[in-house]
Amino acid sequence: MPNDISFPFEKLTRFWLDEIRPPIEKALEIAPDDKLDWAPAQDMITLGNIFMHIAEASDWWINEIIDQKGCIDYTPCPSAPKTEIAVMMDKHWKRLEDFFTRAPQVLEGVYDMSGHGRDRKPTGYWIFLHLLEHDIHHRGQINHYLRILGIKPPRI
Repeated sequence: MPNDISFPFEKLTRFWLDEIRPPIEKALEIAPDDKLDWAPAQDMITLGNIFMHIAEASDWWINEIIDQKGCIDYTPCPSAPKTEIAVMMDKHWKRLEDFFTRAPQVLEGVYDMSGHGRDRKPTGYWIFLHLLEHDIHHRGQINHYLRILGIKPPRI
């Protein structure tokens, strides 16, 4: 995929910002404050921590792996209040927008994961697609949690 001029980066970027972001933001808005520390089973991630994990993942991939400037592990249990989660999510979207403005250079890069428990060298393209898949996966998980709670999730 690297150096492939036909890679639909701009279309995927618009899809991410226009289609993935709004339902996640709406889901946080409608998630009950008193259910942020709730999970369907004892050893599962809580509703609030799923949102925090989304933001944490882009922080890790972009700040730690690509930029090598370190990241923050901010997925505490219990969950942070919704206002703090909203700030974390806002930083996630801003981090992604910055990532998008650095294309194609950041996409064509190869990044070293040695010392992170993995001996891999993912490309920026792979990281971009992984983060997109990650947001979509956890959006589905959030929507499932909301349905279990009897809350109609945002339209996707």
